[in-house]
Amino acid sequence: MGEPRLRFAVLASASAIGLCVLALRALGSGDPAPAPRARGEEEASCAELTPSALRGKRIYQRGATADGRVIEGAIADGTVTLSGREAACAGCHGPSGQGTDEGGIAAPPLTPERLVASGRERDATTARALAAAIREGRGPADRQLNPAMPRFRLADADVSDLIDYIGCIGRDLDAGVTADSVALGAALPLTGPDAAVGAAVRDVLSAVFAEVNAQGGIYRRRLALRVEDSAGPAGEVGATARLLDRGVLALVGSVWSGDPALKARLEEERAPLVGPMAGGPGLGGGPGLGGGAPGPAWNASGAGAARDGGVVFQVLPGPDVLARVAIKHSADASSSTAAAALIVHTRDRAGEAWASGARAEASSRGLPAPPVLSFEPGRLSPRDVAGAAQAHGARAILFWGSGADLASARAALDAAGSAAPIYASLGSLADRAGALPRLLAGRALFLYSGPLGERARASGEALRAFLRRAGVAPGPLGAQASAYVAARILIEALKRTGAHATREGLIAALERLRDFDAGPAQPVTFARNRRTGVLGASLVHLDPASGDAVRVSGWIDVVP
Repeated sequence: MGEPRLRFAVLASASAIGLCVLALRALGSGDPAPAPRARGEEEASCAELTPSALRGKRIYQRGATADGRVIEGAIADGTVTLSGREAACAGCHGPSGQGTDEGGIAAPPLTPERLVASGRERDATTARALAAAIREGRGPADRQLNPAMPRFRLADADVSDLIDYIGCIGRDLDAGVTADSVALGAALPLTGPDAAVGAAVRDVLSAVFAEVNAQGGIYRRRLALRVEDSAGPAGEVGATARLLDRGVLALVGSVWSGDPALKARLEEERAPLVGPMAGGPGLGGGPGLGGGAPGPAWNASGAGAARDGGVVFQVLPGPDVLARVAIKHSADASSSTAAAALIVHTRDRAGEAWASGARAEASSRGLPAPPVLSFEPGRLSPRDVAGAAQAHGARAILFWGSGADLASARAALDAAGSAAPIYASLGSLADRAGALPRLLAGRALFLYSGPLGERARASGEALRAFLRRAGVAPGPLGAQASAYVAARILIEALKRTGAHATREGLIAALERLRDFDAGPAQPVTFARNRRTGVLGASLVHLDPASGDAVRVSGWIDVVP
């Protein structure tokens, strides 16, 4: 793989244009291209792509053919080969053919208007000439195109498909997009025990979109929210499938359990999901921004979620990242270079991710692999935890499980005379107003990925003011905060996508978000290899009387 700047460079100037809308559809012909149609006629013909153009769109945006073949292109005199998404035209020319300027090398626009405007290049608009440009990097009069332009290894049919799509680039409409609206979807529990959470998320999303619409929408398109009941027929999978069938550009604030079939469909359709909702109600757990509750959403995240290049853009870190923060804090706080941590976790995907993150961070620091004790959810033996801590001489306990199990483990460790600090996710405490804060005060260090101090106060007041202004009824504040953050992230990305709203453009815009302030959350950053917006946490104690979180460390970052 070449240097990063080469991935984004294709053509160095307008004279290097090698793809054109005005090409003949049959490769090998030397006839000139037909005269361009009027813009309205062209737009109408592109509203629904032909089968050939759809195949070409996949090549352009994903670097793959409809039958799953990965395209390849050689750059830098053939010494570097790119394939798949790295070789996709969209990476350089932009998802909508708008052109880019990356690494100081310009990739020109490929929209029909810009190509027609290059009148001196009309001798390059025959299909034969275009095929030579695409495959061999040869322009008019045998001129060599910039070496950064990949020389693609494409069959005749693939080149023809690609040219067909270029003819509509910037004018085709993705699912959920019309001339005056963008449809967005959310699969939420509207019936059953979690109906209050689903209604809270729905109402906040609707209120945020209504505020944007009142200001003129985004590029004069109003935002329309479509909601399906994830507690209804076929559950979350059925609700999300119904939304995709109805046609939505993206999903926002939806429940997400990581179902493999659903994940595969989202990937296949390149439908982004922004700010998925995690678990049950309450600021400290579930969909709130309190630091990650053990539950279905964290089971879905798994280890390595921060490096996932898929279409699910999470706000909060998963258990693997939180465990890495705990190891970093424990190691830095210990005077011993061989500080041992005992990992205790539920025997499920989230617990395994917790253990995996702890092992990875220990390895990066040259520490011994931490011993692990796993248990079936709800079947913890506190005596086993105390025994393992004593047997391994544990200087810290990293615990992933429910708050009740955590309190039982703490009591057993106290009885055994262990003074090792216990690290756990603040999300394990769904209710911080009950007895658990008193049972865990002083001993447990909780990982918290939300804002604290003045930032928390200001963002909380701003959220409550918005809810009052929008007439949103009081509800689970954690769910409302998560919905607000997800909506703000999506709106910002839609603005950056441009007037031609596409799923690939939206994904690319999300990947460009850096330290974005979405409200009641830490600043959010995504990237091509980063799908978790917040990577880190603070350590807090709980006040035994009020249950309030009291900071005991600064912010601890984790590098993907």
